[in-house]
Amino acid sequence: MLTGGASTRFGSDKSAALIAGQSLIARILTSIPDEIDVIIVGPDPVVAGRKYECVQEQPVGGGPVAGFAAGLAICTSEIVALIATDMPFAVTQVINLINSMKAHDDAAMYVDDDGFKQPLAAIYRVQAVEMALKSLDNSAGKSMRELISHLTVCEVGMSKEVADSLRDIDTPADLDVAIAFEATLSDNSKL
Repeated sequence: MLTGGASTRFGSDKSAALIAGQSLIARILTSIPDEIDVIIVGPDPVVAGRKYECVQEQPVGGGPVAGFAAGLAICTSEIVALIATDMPFAVTQVINLINSMKAHDDAAMYVDDDGFKQPLAAIYRVQAVEMALKSLDNSAGKSMRELISHLTVCEVGMSKEVADSLRDIDTPADLDVAIAFEATLSDNSKL
Protein backbone atom coordinates (compact mmCIF):
# COMPACT_ATOMS: atom_id res chain seq x y z
CA MET A 1 0.00 0.00 0.00
CA LEU A 2 1.44 3.36 -1.03
CA THR A 3 0.94 6.22 1.44
CA GLY A 4 3.93 8.47 0.90
CA GLY A 5 2.48 11.11 -1.43
CA ALA A 6 2.64 14.81 -0.71
CA SER A 7 -1.19 15.32 -0.79
CA THR A 8 -0.66 18.82 -2.23
CA ARG A 9 -4.11 19.09 -3.86
CA PHE A 10 -5.77 17.71 -0.74
CA GLY A 11 -4.01 20.13 1.62
CA SER A 12 -3.18 17.63 4.37
CA ASP A 13 -2.26 13.95 4.79
CA LYS A 14 -4.91 12.09 2.76
CA SER A 15 -4.30 8.79 4.53
CA ALA A 16 -5.65 10.35 7.74
CA ALA A 17 -8.82 11.73 6.12
CA LEU A 18 -11.97 10.24 7.62
CA ILE A 19 -14.87 8.39 6.05
CA ALA A 20 -17.53 7.25 8.51
CA GLY A 21 -15.11 7.91 11.38
CA GLN A 22 -12.33 5.75 9.94
CA SER A 23 -9.13 7.00 8.28
CA LEU A 24 -8.56 6.02 4.65
CA ILE A 25 -5.56 3.89 5.59
CA ALA A 26 -7.40 2.13 8.43
CA ARG A 27 -10.35 1.50 6.11
CA ILE A 28 -8.08 -0.21 3.58
CA LEU A 29 -6.17 -2.20 6.22
CA THR A 30 -9.34 -3.56 7.80
CA SER A 31 -10.73 -4.62 4.42
CA ILE A 32 -7.67 -6.72 3.50
CA PRO A 33 -8.13 -10.38 4.46
CA ASP A 34 -5.95 -11.39 7.43
CA GLU A 35 -4.13 -14.08 5.44
CA ILE A 36 -2.64 -11.43 3.14
CA ASP A 37 0.64 -9.86 4.31
CA VAL A 38 0.59 -6.06 4.16
CA ILE A 39 3.48 -3.72 3.44
CA ILE A 40 2.87 -0.01 3.85
CA VAL A 41 5.22 2.30 2.00
CA GLY A 42 5.32 5.50 3.99
CA PRO A 43 5.34 6.53 7.63
CA ASP A 44 3.84 4.10 10.15
CA PRO A 45 0.15 5.06 10.43
CA VAL A 46 -0.10 3.30 13.83
CA VAL A 47 -3.29 1.38 13.08
CA ALA A 48 -4.24 -1.14 15.76
CA GLY A 49 -5.80 -4.49 15.02
CA ARG A 50 -3.91 -5.35 11.82
CA LYS A 51 -0.38 -6.64 11.38
CA TYR A 52 1.70 -4.84 8.73
CA GLU A 53 5.27 -3.84 7.92
CA CYS A 54 6.38 -0.32 7.01
CA VAL A 55 9.16 0.77 4.68
CA GLN A 56 10.05 4.16 3.25
CA GLU A 57 10.91 4.86 -0.39
CA GLN A 58 14.32 6.31 -1.20
CA PRO A 59 14.47 9.15 -1.62
CA VAL A 60 11.47 10.06 0.53
CA GLY A 61 8.96 11.64 -1.83
CA GLY A 62 10.49 9.76 -4.79
CA GLY A 63 7.06 8.93 -6.21
CA PRO A 64 4.95 5.81 -6.66
CA VAL A 65 7.53 3.79 -8.61
CA ALA A 66 10.16 4.41 -5.92
CA GLY A 67 7.56 3.45 -3.33
CA PHE A 68 6.64 0.29 -5.20
CA ALA A 69 10.34 -0.64 -5.45
CA ALA A 70 10.78 -0.12 -1.69
CA GLY A 71 7.82 -2.36 -0.91
CA LEU A 72 9.03 -5.07 -3.28
CA ALA A 73 12.44 -5.04 -1.59
CA ILE A 74 10.90 -6.59 1.52
CA CYS A 75 8.14 -8.59 -0.19
CA THR A 76 8.36 -12.38 0.00
CA SER A 77 5.50 -13.38 -2.32
CA GLU A 78 5.48 -14.01 -6.06
CA ILE A 79 2.37 -11.94 -6.73
CA VAL A 80 1.57 -8.62 -5.10
CA ALA A 81 -1.40 -6.27 -5.05
CA LEU A 82 -0.64 -2.57 -5.18
CA ILE A 83 -3.22 -0.18 -3.71
CA ALA A 84 -2.86 3.56 -3.25
CA THR A 85 -4.15 4.83 0.08
CA ASP A 86 -6.40 7.34 -1.62
CA MET A 87 -8.57 4.49 -3.02
CA PRO A 88 -10.41 3.39 0.14
CA PHE A 89 -12.95 1.17 -1.65
CA ALA A 90 -10.56 -0.68 -3.99
CA VAL A 91 -9.48 -3.75 -2.03
CA THR A 92 -12.16 -6.22 -3.14
CA GLN A 93 -11.91 -5.16 -6.78
CA VAL A 94 -8.11 -5.46 -6.76
CA ILE A 95 -8.20 -8.90 -5.15
CA ASN A 96 -10.69 -9.97 -7.84
CA LEU A 97 -8.08 -9.16 -10.51
CA ILE A 98 -6.11 -12.28 -9.56
CA ASN A 99 -8.76 -14.35 -11.36
CA SER A 100 -8.03 -12.53 -14.64
CA MET A 101 -4.28 -12.99 -14.61
CA LYS A 102 -2.91 -15.69 -16.91
CA ALA A 103 0.51 -17.39 -16.79
CA HIS A 104 1.98 -15.06 -19.43
CA ASP A 105 0.73 -11.84 -17.77
CA ASP A 106 3.06 -9.65 -15.72
CA ALA A 107 0.18 -7.64 -14.28
CA ALA A 108 -3.59 -7.32 -14.26
CA MET A 109 -5.32 -3.96 -13.98
CA TYR A 110 -8.56 -2.27 -14.81
CA VAL A 111 -8.84 -0.06 -17.88
CA ASP A 112 -11.58 2.52 -18.39
CA ASP A 113 -13.51 3.34 -21.57
CA ASP A 114 -10.88 5.95 -22.51
CA GLY A 115 -8.08 3.36 -22.35
CA PHE A 116 -6.62 4.57 -19.04
CA LYS A 117 -5.03 1.71 -17.09
CA GLN A 118 -5.17 2.05 -13.29
CA PRO A 119 -1.73 0.88 -12.11
CA LEU A 120 -2.25 1.99 -8.50
CA ALA A 121 -5.00 -0.58 -7.93
CA ALA A 122 -3.57 -3.65 -9.64
CA ILE A 123 -1.98 -7.10 -9.31
CA TYR A 124 1.66 -7.68 -10.34
CA ARG A 125 4.15 -10.52 -10.65
CA VAL A 126 7.06 -9.48 -8.44
CA GLN A 127 9.79 -10.90 -10.69
CA ALA A 128 8.43 -9.08 -13.77
CA VAL A 129 8.25 -5.77 -11.90
CA GLU A 130 11.79 -6.21 -10.58
CA MET A 131 13.03 -6.70 -14.15
CA ALA A 132 11.06 -3.65 -15.32
CA LEU A 133 12.57 -1.60 -12.50
CA LYS A 134 16.07 -2.56 -13.66
CA SER A 135 15.26 -1.31 -17.15
CA LEU A 136 14.24 2.07 -15.67
CA ASP A 137 17.70 2.43 -14.14
CA ASN A 138 16.45 4.68 -11.31
CA SER A 139 12.94 4.53 -9.87
CA ALA A 140 12.86 7.99 -8.27
CA GLY A 141 10.57 10.36 -10.11
CA LYS A 142 9.46 7.73 -12.65
CA SER A 143 5.80 7.37 -13.55
CA MET A 144 3.77 4.21 -13.14
CA ARG A 145 2.87 4.54 -16.81
CA GLU A 146 6.56 4.27 -17.67
CA LEU A 147 6.97 1.24 -15.41
CA ILE A 148 3.99 -0.66 -16.80
CA SER A 149 5.14 0.01 -20.37
CA HIS A 150 7.74 -2.70 -19.67
CA LEU A 151 5.11 -5.24 -18.57
CA THR A 152 2.62 -7.52 -20.30
CA VAL A 153 -0.61 -6.24 -18.79
CA CYS A 154 -3.90 -8.11 -18.70
CA GLU A 155 -6.45 -5.33 -19.19
CA VAL A 156 -9.80 -5.84 -17.48
CA GLY A 157 -12.70 -3.62 -18.51
CA MET A 158 -13.85 -1.22 -15.82
CA SER A 159 -17.57 -1.48 -15.11
CA LYS A 160 -19.41 1.37 -13.36
CA GLU A 161 -19.27 -0.62 -10.11
CA VAL A 162 -15.49 -1.03 -10.43
CA ALA A 163 -15.04 2.63 -11.40
CA ASP A 164 -16.99 3.68 -8.30
CA SER A 165 -14.84 1.39 -6.13
CA LEU A 166 -11.60 2.71 -7.64
CA ARG A 167 -12.45 6.36 -7.11
CA ASP A 168 -9.43 8.14 -5.71
CA ILE A 169 -9.39 11.06 -3.33
CA ASP A 170 -7.18 13.90 -4.50
CA THR A 171 -9.12 16.92 -3.22
CA PRO A 172 -11.51 17.77 -0.36
CA ALA A 173 -14.34 17.68 -2.93
CA ASP A 174 -13.31 14.10 -3.83
CA LEU A 175 -13.53 13.21 -0.13
CA ASP A 176 -17.09 14.58 -0.01
CA VAL A 177 -18.01 12.36 -2.98
CA ALA A 178 -16.39 9.35 -1.28
CA ILE A 179 -18.30 10.03 1.95
CA ALA A 180 -21.56 10.13 -0.02
CA PHE A 181 -20.58 6.90 -1.83
CA GLU A 182 -19.82 5.18 1.49
CA ALA A 183 -23.27 6.21 2.76
CA THR A 184 -24.87 4.42 -0.22
CA LEU A 185 -22.83 1.31 0.58
CA SER A 186 -23.97 1.43 4.20
CA ASP A 187 -27.59 1.89 3.13
CA ASN A 188 -27.37 -1.07 0.72
CA SER A 189 -25.85 -3.33 3.39
CA LYS A 190 -29.00 -2.85 5.51
CA LEU A 191 -31.25 -4.33 2.80
